[in-house]
Amino acid sequence: MATIEKRDLKEGAVSYRARVRIKGHPQQIATFGRLTDAKRWVQQTEAAIREGRYFKTSQARKFTLSDAIERYSTEVLLQDKPNNKNQKNYLDYWNQALGAYAFFDCISAQ
Repeated sequence: MATIEKRDLKEGAVSYRARVRIKGHPQQIATFGRLTDAKRWVQQTEAAIREGRYFKTSQARKFTLSDAIERYSTEVLLQDKPNNKNQKNYLDYWNQALGAYAFFDCISAQ
């Protein structure tokens, strides 16, 4: 569900705050100078969330695949199991091959 709120600013200026809320997803908010821009953003954002292709790119670009591999290695592979050595070898390979890429770039390449 989306709402658009008109806001009167100082000196007679107007802005529109668009808010998209879909159950199971974090609320998304953006502010626009024109109502048509706010409506367009609401439609695009709702569609993207429902189709599973909406990512907060600024957050996703902060991390590399190497960061994810390192976190997985320390949190999941800590348990000493026989298959962990093979998994560690695979992770090392992917870390060398793609570790420098931003995590968002890895996701969007699919």
